[in-house]
Amino acid sequence: MDFNDVHGTRNVHDVHSASGLHSTSGSHSAVGSVRQSRSIEQDFDRLFRYMSSKRFRNGEDTGGEPANFIYAYPPERELEVRRRIPMLVNRLQGMDPVDADDVAPAVLVIDLYEMAIGIMKDNDVFDSAIEQEPEMHGDGDGHDTDGIDADINGADGTIDKLPPLQEDDFYQALAGMLGPDNDDLKEALRKCYQQAAASSEADMVFLTGMGQVYPYIRTHALLNCIQDVVPSNTPVVVFFPGTYEKTATTVSVMRLFDRLDADNYYRAFSLNTAIMEGAGA
Repeated sequence: MDFNDVHGTRNVHDVHSASGLHSTSGSHSAVGSVRQSRSIEQDFDRLFRYMSSKRFRNGEDTGGEPANFIYAYPPERELEVRRRIPMLVNRLQGMDPVDADDVAPAVLVIDLYEMAIGIMKDNDVFDSAIEQEPEMHGDGDGHDTDGIDADINGADGTIDKLPPLQEDDFYQALAGMLGPDNDDLKEALRKCYQQAAASSEADMVFLTGMGQVYPYIRTHALLNCIQDVVPSNTPVVVFFPGTYEKTATTVSVMRLFDRLDADNYYRAFSLNTAIMEGAGA
């Protein structure tokens, strides 16, 4: 869908609000209170120790599966995680080789939010989307131009009630551009990886900004896509704001922001489990 045809829709922040990310419930509060006790600093120390091993960097011990990993963290610790990712990259790239045949790894960090903006600009829709944003919230009189039920707050003009994603033209346009049925995201990932790999700057790949690109890019679709781009023995790490649970005997479950419905995914390894098992060894 062309952004010039979009009316009565919403921006990224509004979609996040409509998903209930700012609401609270007893069960979710309980999850948050338990996870608050986790130390992100300790997690990143353990991540460094685990990732600095040669077996991890060579993509071993995966049972023939792609070396895809998820590090899940409490969503409320987002800013701290963002601050620590570059520190982790610097530690890995500055580490001492473990033997005479080893070198410190080069880490390619891909910010999915920046990549999504780049794709929009390449498709010449970014500026038009920004320009039309005021119109995308409706006609301002409490009645949406497409017949979607939206209540306009008279005090500040914000939308209190928003249409479901299936009826949201802005979502449909972006999801169509960035989703798995379109090659734009895969080609952007491929170009980014191949350029870095050609300069020996992609011994492992970090994917960040997962929460910022939801719901336009979904984690399971992203990992399916990355498996067609990055060699299976190159470690790929998704930094995931939410919960990812996977063991050898249970189904893996992703819950973005610890609030959205669980999404099953079977082909990524949990770094949380790995670093906790290592800490207890």
